[in-house]
Amino acid sequence: MEKALADLKEKGAEGCVVLGDPNYYGRFGFKVIDGLVLPGVPAEYFQALSFSGNFPQGEVAYHEAFWVQG
Repeated sequence: MEKALADLKEKGAEGCVVLGDPNYYGRFGFKVIDGLVLPGVPAEYFQALSFSGNFPQGEVAYHEAFWVQG
């Protein structure tokens, strides 16, 4: 996880969002951000980490490939 976050920073990303266990991702600084939502999932499992201290607001949509089942 630390390597992935370092790679994102190196590529100029301003942050990252994850959908997953808050206990696991919280260890890396991810947290629930009011006003930043992924519809259809429990809010406590959608978290963000900012590299700049600023967080976007609004609705996030993952690429449709994340929702494919089968």
